[in-house]
Amino acid sequence: MKHTISAVQGSFQNGAVKKNLSKMETIVESVLQKHPETKVITFPELCTTGYFLSESIKDLAEKRDGPIFQTMKKIAVVKLVSIVYGYVEIDGKGNIYNSIQYIDANGKNNANYRKIHLTPLERGVFTAGSDPVTVETGFGTVGLMICWDLAFPELARMLTLKGADILLVPSAWEEPYDAPFLQFSGARAIDNSVYLVTSNHLGKSEDFTFFGKSSLFAPDGQIIVTAEKQYDMIMATIDYDWRNEIKQSFFSMLEERRTDIYS
Repeated sequence: MKHTISAVQGSFQNGAVKKNLSKMETIVESVLQKHPETKVITFPELCTTGYFLSESIKDLAEKRDGPIFQTMKKIAVVKLVSIVYGYVEIDGKGNIYNSIQYIDANGKNNANYRKIHLTPLERGVFTAGSDPVTVETGFGTVGLMICWDLAFPELARMLTLKGADILLVPSAWEEPYDAPFLQFSGARAIDNSVYLVTSNHLGKSEDFTFFGKSSLFAPDGQIIVTAEKQYDMIMATIDYDWRNEIKQSFFSMLEERRTDIYS
C-alpha cells in the first residue's frame, strides 16, 4: 500500500498568527496543485505563532479547539487533506504548552500532542507534556513528536510499540546543529523501522537561526528526500508493503527484542 506525504519548510512571522495562517493556506493549495494525491502535509513547530521564546509568546496561547484550530480544520476539510501544525496551547489551569495538532481531511479524527522533551530555554516558557500520542489515519497509524523529542529513543520506541507506522515531527532546529538533527532523525527511523518526517523552520528569530533541511526518512534510516531550497515543500511516497518486507528480512529488531532482560 502506497501513500503520498508532504513536509513544508519556511519562515513564519513571530506574533503574526493571521498572516501565518493565510500563508499556510496558500501553501496547502500549492502542495495539492502539484500533488493532489497527498494524504498529509506537515508544518513546523509553532508555525502558527512563529518560534520565539519571549514571554509574550504566552499571549498567543489558545485552547486546543480555539480559533487556530477552527481555521486549520476548515482548510483541511475544504482541501480534503490531513494537516499537522504547531501552536501555543493553554489548558483550563493556565498551563502553557508547545503543542501540535493533527487534523484529518474530514475534520473528525483529530489529535493533540504536547511536547514532552523541552529544551533548557523552553522550560522557562512552557509546561512539559506527559502523554505520548498516536492517531489512526487512512494512511497508517501516526505517532506525533516535536523537535527535541528526536533526541530521545524511548519516545519513538513507545510510539512504535503503540502501532505507529510513521512519525511526524514538526521542528524548530537551529544552527549549528544540523548534523545531529539529521542523525537523530535517521536513527529514530531505523531503530523502529518506521517512516519519519521532519518539517523545520528557516531564517532568523531572536537569537536563533534555523537551517531547514526538512527531510523524509525511510524505515531503513535512509533519507528519501531533503529540502534543499530556502523555501521548499518536499514529497515522498511511503510503501508499507516494502516496509513489511524489510522488517521480515534484515530489519527484524522489533521482533528480536529481549524484553526478558530489558523493558
